[in-house]
Amino acid sequence: MKNFLGYVVIGMVRLMSLASLAGAQRLGRFMGWLLWLRRTRSREVARINLSLCYPELSREERNDMVKETLLQNGMTGAEMGPMWGYSQQHLFGLIHKVHNEHWLDEALAKDSGTLIMVPHLGNWEIISTYAAKKCNVTAMYRPAKMTSFNNWMVKRREAVGARMVPTTGNGVRTLFSILKEGGVVGFLPDQEPKRQYGVMAPFMGVETLTADLPHQMIKESGCTVVYAFAKRLPNAKGFDIHIIKPSDTQYSDDPVVAAAALNETVAKCIEQCPAQYQWTYKRFKRRPEGEDNPYIAAKVP
Repeated sequence: MKNFLGYVVIGMVRLMSLASLAGAQRLGRFMGWLLWLRRTRSREVARINLSLCYPELSREERNDMVKETLLQNGMTGAEMGPMWGYSQQHLFGLIHKVHNEHWLDEALAKDSGTLIMVPHLGNWEIISTYAAKKCNVTAMYRPAKMTSFNNWMVKRREAVGARMVPTTGNGVRTLFSILKEGGVVGFLPDQEPKRQYGVMAPFMGVETLTADLPHQMIKESGCTVVYAFAKRLPNAKGFDIHIIKPSDTQYSDDPVVAAAALNETVAKCIEQCPAQYQWTYKRFKRRPEGEDNPYIAAKVP
């Protein structure tokens, strides 16, 4: 049954790949609008996350931001068709401008390994396509439960960008090996890890369980770190890619200091287009001792 559902999803994504970027984004905004109309999980998770990270906003301002977040996240979902279905050359054509590209070029020129951190902001799928023009990049992915869809997803991602390795022990060891050999690794730094694989560090004023894996990769390989995100431009004009250089504390021996630097740089990226961040993700489930899970407390569906 799961394989059948996988083929159904593949068919839907392939169908979306026939649409123009403007068409996909219109559908995505409609999907986001439907999520906004009712008390959906996505709407309430976004509301809680934004109340924690932007406590200074009025209720009206927060409502406006929740709505725009759902519209933008809807577009991200609908863009899956173009991102996995368009040719690599077509995707290159969607990149309007690259800001601070010299920081990535400098990191690659060192030949000591480069770790590209890609937050869930804008459309992160196109970052691997952009990076593929400059280098061979390897990134991790969380295997889908539907085997047929998982195999197709990996094949399509590799066709338009990075080599993919799963979030397994072997996958992690592969990333370490690539960095030690001077290669390039892409990593999504803002997913909540299991408690034993993370440390608590502030993120936009909230103590947040943050992955320690980037810190370990940096210390063991001596690699250089840059951040990258693709900001969605209005009126389906494509994407601007921004390269951000972290502070020196990213390379600290102290994992908590390094994690705080990671979260600080992710927050700097978010400043560029706050509503395009994946606020619909339960980023703050695991709390410091004595604090309640805010999603359970708010009875999120």
